[in-house]
Amino acid sequence: MRNVALSQRPSEAFGAYLFLLPALLPLLLFVYLPLAANLALSLTDWNLLRAEARFVGLENYLALFRDPAFSQVVGQSLIYMVLAALGNFLLPLGLAFLTQGVRGRWQEFYQSLLFLPTVAAVSVASLVWLYLYLPAAGPLAKLFAALGLGLPPLLADPRTALPAVALVANWKFLGFHYLIALAALKGLPREVLEAARVDGAQGLPLLRWVVLPLLGPVLLFLFLSALASALEYAFVPIEVMTQGGPFGRTSNLMYAVYQEAFRFFRTGVAAAEAVLLTLGLGILILGQLRLLEGRVRGAQG
Repeated sequence: MRNVALSQRPSEAFGAYLFLLPALLPLLLFVYLPLAANLALSLTDWNLLRAEARFVGLENYLALFRDPAFSQVVGQSLIYMVLAALGNFLLPLGLAFLTQGVRGRWQEFYQSLLFLPTVAAVSVASLVWLYLYLPAAGPLAKLFAALGLGLPPLLADPRTALPAVALVANWKFLGFHYLIALAALKGLPREVLEAARVDGAQGLPLLRWVVLPLLGPVLLFLFLSALASALEYAFVPIEVMTQGGPFGRTSNLMYAVYQEAFRFFRTGVAAAEAVLLTLGLGILILGQLRLLEGRVRGAQG
């Protein structure tokens, strides 16, 4: 009987792979093959204007590492990710805790209000904020003038341009992360919370030792999602509001890939940047996943 069971295992595995094929085939065609093609392209000097591509090996990568502008873009990308962790992780989580205590129709009102920016198109939201940021005629400038304060040109000042763009991206996508955090809070087992309160856990101890460990998997997802999507969320606001300026101070790696490929026609360099971006995000997310997942399991175990 054991031999019969062993002889059936290869056919069972083959059948399992057949069931997985509808999901694996699109993944192969639209994810892994393009990644492999982009890696091959990064080893050439193709510029979209020539039919042939000359193999240059690692020259594109070496040129990037020697370029001070690339180092600046990498640093700005990290700043975008830090601001996204604040605006699309900590802030939605805090708002979820605050609005969960609101009862009745006011809770629905706050939920709708916080989710409303997510409904608007990113380009439309960027145009609205572009109007708000106008140095002299914008509503923010008039408000500051009425208070007797001066508002600097937020998008033209290299010191404020990047936070101003990041604010738009975080505001636009905050509602999605907020609803996930709120749903997780509402899904906490009430019997566990009541048992903790009976044992005397209240306030910060209840939050630290009961609520946050129960929210561990959701917090892990929200944090990784905020980091992984930080550069993507900022792409359209950058294009609409600053085009990477002033002096490249609002650009990031994802936007730099677009500029190199479709504005400067240096496709090989753009492909190399895309490879480095993919590796960087992959290493960062994998490291955070292993670290936080271990803490979550330790807290729940």
